[in-house]
Amino acid sequence: MKNLITRTISGLLFLVIMVSAILYDYTTFWAISCIIVAIGMYEFFNLLIPKINPEQKGISMLIGIILISFFVPIVPSRLLFVLLPTMVCLFAAIPVIELYQKSEKPFENIAILILPIIYIAIPFTLMNITYSFDTKGFTVLAFFIFVWASDVGAYCFGMLLGKHKLFPRISPKKSWEGFFGGIFTAIIASILVSKFMFYGENQIHWSVISIITAVFGTLGDLVMSMLKRSVDVKDSGKIMPGHGGILDRFDAVLLAFPIVFIYMIIAFNIK
Repeated sequence: MKNLITRTISGLLFLVIMVSAILYDYTTFWAISCIIVAIGMYEFFNLLIPKINPEQKGISMLIGIILISFFVPIVPSRLLFVLLPTMVCLFAAIPVIELYQKSEKPFENIAILILPIIYIAIPFTLMNITYSFDTKGFTVLAFFIFVWASDVGAYCFGMLLGKHKLFPRISPKKSWEGFFGGIFTAIIASILVSKFMFYGENQIHWSVISIITAVFGTLGDLVMSMLKRSVDVKDSGKIMPGHGGILDRFDAVLLAFPIVFIYMIIAFNIK
């Protein structure tokens, strides 16, 4: 009972912080994105290479934050001419520093240091780009609503009807019934989002986006489960009591949003 209360309070606090950051303004969402990326990358390193040089971890996280900063209006354009070469130099520093570490698997370390930039920083960079197209933050919020609706639907349908395992080798509790239930609740959420946030416009597109979110969000969850199983840990971190780490909370987001972004660029003819 105590764990359930802790999990509920932690989940509600997370929900309030995310919704407030998205709706408040662009700068706030950028700030929360940087925090999420920094903590997520830190968790990623601790899972795979806990003994890596702290400077290398810091450099990799800094690259991720600089990447997001390219698309924030508060950053003066003249500063971007400094940030770009800085990021290039930092990328070069990762393998150079590894030369002096005397590691048995230097290129494995380099790959792991670069991977979270792609896996964690780029999805949030794309989110900040999306925010620049919709300064009210409704588009980004709609995506998160689909993620949450899919999670709730998958859990409820899985608990009530789940009999056929979706991917038992990676996640024994997930079922096909939960998977399709998550898609169903995401579609319902898309109808409500279209009606109340976008005045009924682009209903078909929002429904497609909700399906993409549910499908690739589930795959993102499975990928994170695979990662944690490979290093024999239950959670990516302990920052959120009852929920685990940042990566545990955003695993669906990391894989789903890049696909959603590509679809939105095509469907909404964004240039």
